[in-house]
Amino acid sequence: GLLRAIGLSRQVRVIACDAAAAPARRVSSARQVELVGGGGTDMGAGIAAAAVLRPRPAIIVVLTDGFTPWPDQPPRGMRVVVGLLGDDAPEAPGWARSVRVPSG
Repeated sequence: GLLRAIGLSRQVRVIACDAAAAPARRVSSARQVELVGGGGTDMGAGIAAAAVLRPRPAIIVVLTDGFTPWPDQPPRGMRVVVGLLGDDAPEAPGWARSVRVPSG
């Protein structure tokens, strides 16, 4: 949906993250996204990895079940949008804009 919203000819950088962030990959379709990892969750690691990308992203989109530690402060110069997956997802931090994505 994100790729359609920004235009099919555009690419986005995806950082798969569990307890650590994987290297950023440029993708132009959902089929190219590879989710790696599988132990623990720390979205702060993914946000920190996005913050050092060059060029720096204006918006970071985080997709999570919400069971993760969050940084105390938002990343400087970037907006964060959190897609909370599932009905039981806890709240995102107050500095992020969040959207609930119900299961089913």
